[in-house]
Amino acid sequence: MTSYLLIQISDVHLTADGSLPPGVRPRDQLTEGLRRLEAAGLRPDVFLLSGDLADAGDGACYQDLAGILGPAAARTGADVVYLPGNHDDRDGFRRHLTTGNGAGPAGSGPGPVNQTCWRDGLRVIALDSTVPGEAHGELSDETLAYLGSELETPAPDGTVVALHHPPLPSPVQPMTQISLRDPDRLRDAIEGTDVRLVLCGHYHHEAAGVLGTVPVWVSPATAYLMDVTRDRILAGVPGAAFSRVDLSPGGHAVTVIPVPAVLSP
Repeated sequence: MTSYLLIQISDVHLTADGSLPPGVRPRDQLTEGLRRLEAAGLRPDVFLLSGDLADAGDGACYQDLAGILGPAAARTGADVVYLPGNHDDRDGFRRHLTTGNGAGPAGSGPGPVNQTCWRDGLRVIALDSTVPGEAHGELSDETLAYLGSELETPAPDGTVVALHHPPLPSPVQPMTQISLRDPDRLRDAIEGTDVRLVLCGHYHHEAAGVLGTVPVWVSPATAYLMDVTRDRILAGVPGAAFSRVDLSPGGHAVTVIPVPAVLSP
């Protein structure tokens, strides 16, 4: 079994004018984080972007994102996996973003964007948990059938499942209300398979838990962070972070890479 390094980048929220409440510049924070990875000599096998990539589903923002991640991945030899979040537009996502080794996301039309990327013996299954027009997440029958079909054959180095909406509660109650609905359906679909880890975003704060017997990691955001001491309201604060996922034959470790906040003038 081979070791792998995944860098998870979540909730980028790129905007047309480059700024976003609470007074941050998400594009600059993304590029600064990538610059720091490269300066540190880190060579990820996969960049995983786990949703809410464009704050308003703007096609120009997707093009910009591809223009940033493409060269970064080429310099390190990494694959790039994009998956949509509730702020994203499926049509724009399909038109402007590619995944894995350059193949466009599977399927067309209004249905979910479900994808599988292979990195040597590691399989990354990216599921579309979005519900058009809604903030919460669901896994459709079509998506669960896709997942079941992919998992029928084990991967030599196991599988990572990624989706935007966490199957875990948040200490911030309004976030829990827009989490993944019916998480037991995902639990049942992956129980007893070769899935090693479930990776999510959406909450803008890190969190760890278990779904059945499978570990779950919720990545902090690149755009801004959530104040988890305010459990009744959504309170974003300046800050950004990537997640570092080290998969080894003996298990895995997930750590946070802070990225300095870049504030709007």
